[in-house]
Amino acid sequence: MSLRNLVTLLAVFGTVLLGLWTATLNTDQVTFRLPGFPPNEVQTSLWVVAFLAILLGVLGTLLYTVVLSSKAAFMRWRRKRVDLKTAEDTELIQLGLAAAVRGDHRTALQHFETVLQKDPERLSAWIYGGNAARALGNMEKAIEMHMRARGVAPNGGDVHDELARDFTVLGKYARAVGHLEQRLSTTPKGDPELFARMRDLMVEQCLWDDACEAQEKHIKLLRDVGERRDAEALARGLRLEKGRALMEQGTMEARQEALSIFASLLKADPQFVPAYLLQGRARFVDGDVDGAVNAWTEGVAATRSLELLNELVTYYFEAGDPEQAISTFHQSMELITGEDGRAARLGLALLYSRLEMIEEAKAELEHLESEVEFSPTVTYHLAKLSERQGENETAAKRFRQIIRAANLLEPNYRCKHCGANHPCYAMRCEECGHWGTVVLDTSEELQEVEAQEVSAPRI
Repeated sequence: MSLRNLVTLLAVFGTVLLGLWTATLNTDQVTFRLPGFPPNEVQTSLWVVAFLAILLGVLGTLLYTVVLSSKAAFMRWRRKRVDLKTAEDTELIQLGLAAAVRGDHRTALQHFETVLQKDPERLSAWIYGGNAARALGNMEKAIEMHMRARGVAPNGGDVHDELARDFTVLGKYARAVGHLEQRLSTTPKGDPELFARMRDLMVEQCLWDDACEAQEKHIKLLRDVGERRDAEALARGLRLEKGRALMEQGTMEARQEALSIFASLLKADPQFVPAYLLQGRARFVDGDVDGAVNAWTEGVAATRSLELLNELVTYYFEAGDPEQAISTFHQSMELITGEDGRAARLGLALLYSRLEMIEEAKAELEHLESEVEFSPTVTYHLAKLSERQGENETAAKRFRQIIRAANLLEPNYRCKHCGANHPCYAMRCEECGHWGTVVLDTSEELQEVEAQEVSAPRI
């Protein structure tokens, strides 16, 4: 018996005793008139009336107590059933998440759908179910389930987050951006990851202004020094693309704005090769040939970049000034050393070959041959020169040397950041998304001879 019920019974018992004691002190007959109930008058003693009144009070109190106890018991039973149902649903959700971790998204979806059949208001089941459908490639169902989740929690940030992912998969970037904006509205302090995703969506749409803005907000929220450094490098790449997009507009005003962007990029990072390249090209299109040459020349001096050297030499060659092209190679080779220096010498040899300066080309290639372990490219071009000079036996010997390495005859470019290979120079690595990290890979092609015992392979 609860304390409340015990107190109630003691109160009732005390009231009964008090009523009986009071009745014994009042034995006189009294008349009670009851309107509307015949007989209209009733003669009885006062103690009987008191007893009846007390009895009614006791019965009312007991009835009230019984009702309260029954209600409490019912609520306890109901809570127990709800708790049991919740526990079962929670277990199914956990099973679904475990299946998703294993990669069994079909089983995961089944578990989530079972929960939703019993509880259509279970928000997590709608979200996880939509995620499982997306993993299965069923984007229609994924969006449907996430929209149902939105109906359960209209302002739920997680729902908009997942809908943004859904529309990103479908390539509907504008709708994805809309959901990310709603997601950001639920995080007043901002979330760097959300701004990064917003930036990536803008990049997919080539909206460089918006991408730059999103990246700036992303950077402001970063606390780690290393992360900020990488994010700032990415921001420079986005501004570079903005400048390139301005160049493509074809107006002088747009090119001037682009030149301003390139200048600011080089001020922030004097080693940023793509900025030198585009700066020179923008000036060249404007008719400022000297400015273009100066940009590429300054870039070679600052970065030792083979790509900038190639840009400069190509200009001189196409302009009909091969002497200056050769001179540029010689000057640059004083700056560019190591593997890149040997690659520059190879470029000079090929230039000599195009100019029919066979002996000069052969001398440069033979110099390279003495410096490297084995280069199929060098050997190939030496063979071609021997062939042009009628030295067929020598040419054949060199061709036999490169048969097994024929796949190395084309230059290979590699990203310094992620190591991805590229068939040609690119301002931006397609694998990791970084700008200015793709360089000519000469690590295997033009290695130095380590010692005298190292020799070219025999045929």
